[in-house]
Amino acid sequence: MFFYKDLFASLCFIFFGLALAFNDAYFYFGAMMCACISTTAHRKKWPDPLWATLMMEDLNTRFESLKKRYFPKKEFSKEDEIGPLPPLGD
Repeated sequence: MFFYKDLFASLCFIFFGLALAFNDAYFYFGAMMCACISTTAHRKKWPDPLWATLMMEDLNTRFESLKKRYFPKKEFSKEDEIGPLPPLGD
């Protein structure tokens, strides 16, 4: 999970949308700064904050329980396709 990269990338798009809507140079500058910080966070591999990691784990467990409830597991998946049988020996 890249918390800071995603955070600043989303802020970049918000500032860019505001800059297009209001045609203000400060919003363009804010979008540029958020894009730079997002790229830096990705390249330097900033660690995620503990609360964000715990929140994502909690969301993943909730989605897994919903997925198990509404989409039961099939007997065979595409990875488990039945291939040709091996030759019979003596």
